Amino acid sequence: MQSQQFEDILRSVPLMSPEQVNVLHTTLPLAANTVTSNVQAESRFLERLKFYFDQHPVCVRCRSAHVNRWGSKDGHQRYCCKDCGKTFNAMSGTPMAHLRVREKLDQYVECMDGETTLRPAARRCGISLDTSFHLRHRLMTLLENDSYGQLSGIAEEDETFFHESHKGDRKLQTPRKRGARSQRKSRHAKTEKKASVPLIPVMVACDRNHHVIDAVLKKVSTEELQSQLEGRILAGSTLCFDAHLAHEHLAEKLSLTAKTLVSSSGERVKEGIYHIQTVNAYHSELKRWINGFFKGVATKYLQRYLGWKRYLRECNLNCVNACR
Repeated sequence: MQSQQFEDILRSVPLMSPEQVNVLHTTLPLAANTVTSNVQAESRFLERLKFYFDQHPVCVRCRSAHVNRWGSKDGHQRYCCKDCGKTFNAMSGTPMAHLRVREKLDQYVECMDGETTLRPAARRCGISLDTSFHLRHRLMTLLENDSYGQLSGIAEEDETFFHESHKGDRKLQTPRKRGARSQRKSRHAKTEKKASVPLIPVMVACDRNHHVIDAVLKKVSTEELQSQLEGRILAGSTLCFDAHLAHEHLAEKLSLTAKTLVSSSGERVKEGIYHIQTVNAYHSELKRWINGFFKGVATKYLQRYLGWKRYLRECNLNCVNACR
């Protein structure tokens, strides 16, 4: 409503009849309740995202900080870039753009505990299975490239491997055969197929302060490991890893002190403090979660699940520190 219209209504109040005043008294509480319910329906999660964006708004097209406020729409403050003329809000260009189930988002965030699958989450929030899937992946995309600090001190790095998976892709999945004879053939074919499935390398690096860096690699090579770790480990730190050709010159390229452990000869700890047991324990935890709880995930989404696991680990550590 325009301010002039509102002033006209206020001026007309003294001229109302008693019946009109009674109607106004009845209508105002209902309107107030409607406005309050609409405000409460806005997600607290989205409100936090908008709050942080509004502190330092940046154009989503050219990344310029020269922006002006440009009205509001659907409860979102809009901006206009002075440089390129693009109009946008805090959700533009993010996985939260054009979200239709805002009122369900806070409830669904509670289901992102790493222990709730898609169907129970859909039932709990009163949404469809398809919406549950897309909400999970919108939230995972926010966490995918999130970082929790640089590695420092004694850091460990190692690779683990996951079988390539096309889970959920009906074009690449073969139909399952029925019947006992077909099942025996299917098991035999499945064993042969599993042995020929390509392995996808995943690099994990961590330090003794529980900071984690991970990435899905195309192949295990010095160049690719350097590209993932460069600038993410403080210079002067010590990097522990096992004996591998890709690790031979890695520490030198990153300006780090190297501690190589030859696990094939039974070397587990060097000089009493240098080992890769922390990162190997994280590998085991990660594989139990992905291969055990989720029964495997599609390779194209693997990086998102790595980010989700980092987020859950950080939340657990914060809870432990808060209880101390």
